[in-house]
This record gives sequence, structure tokens and C-alpha cells, in this order.
Amino acid sequence: MPTHQRIIFRLRKWRRQPTERRLAIAFARNARGFHAMAWTDDDRVGSQSAYHSAIAIELGLKAYLLHRGFSDDWTRVWLRHDLSKALRCVRIVGFEGVPDGLAELAAVLGPLYGSGSLRSGIKPSLPLAPEAADQAICDLLSAVEAAIGIGSWTDR
Repeated sequence: MPTHQRIIFRLRKWRRQPTERRLAIAFARNARGFHAMAWTDDDRVGSQSAYHSAIAIELGLKAYLLHRGFSDDWTRVWLRHDLSKALRCVRIVGFEGVPDGLAELAAVLGPLYGSGSLRSGIKPSLPLAPEAADQAICDLLSAVEAAIGIGSWTDR
């Protein structure tokens, strides 16, 4: 299929998707972007890496909740930036792809992220080695993408 026909096909498919689906896909893609920013920093255990990691976790979990029918407004009001609460919520509604170590990572990053401390430069003491934290977040995002059914070129 020529490139212009693929683009038109994608646009038509995109328009047919419900708003929540488009938003869930956008959140999942943005989560991947923040995850990439976190682990390409020179300072892999610093506040910038932790801040970007927290955003990636939050967006990934909220993408799954959007997929399950929760609204963006609901997640904004009830979950805010509470990573542990978002993690409990996705488990309650049936998400089974939570990797080992993610709950501990969320417990450390969540309060600092929610209070704005990560943004202001606080360097957290992570419960996982940087490579393990990176892998846990990557595994979470892969599980979310699989659960919401994205990954093929037709969803991009």
C-alpha cells in the first residue's frame, strides 16, 4: 500500500475510535516517551530520571484505566499523582501485568512526585537498582500496551 493510502487509512481508523481509546493510546505513547527520557539521562539515579520515571508509570497506569472505561477527569480528581493508589486501582479492575518491584518503586516515587519534590530536585533512594527500575517500567508499559491492544502499525 502506498504511503499516502496508509496515512489516510490510519486517519480514518483514528477518527472511528472512541475518545477514551484515542486518549488511552496517547497516554501509553507518552508514557514510553517519558520512560525513554528517564533512562537516557546521564544521571540515571537523579531527580530528573526519577521524575520522568514517575510520569511514565502514572501515564501507563492511567492509559489502562482509560481503556477500562474510567474518564480522564475521574483519574485526575481521584488519583491525582498517587502512583500507589493508581496501581491498586488497576489491580482492582483486573490488570495482571504488574511487574515485580513496581509497587515498591511507586511507593517511593509517588509521594515525592505528588508533592512536587522530584521536580524541585530531590534525589530519591530507589528500592531497585537503576537497571531493574528501568526494566520494571518497561515491562509495565509493555503489559499495558498488550492489555489495551496497541502495538501494531494500524494503531499508530
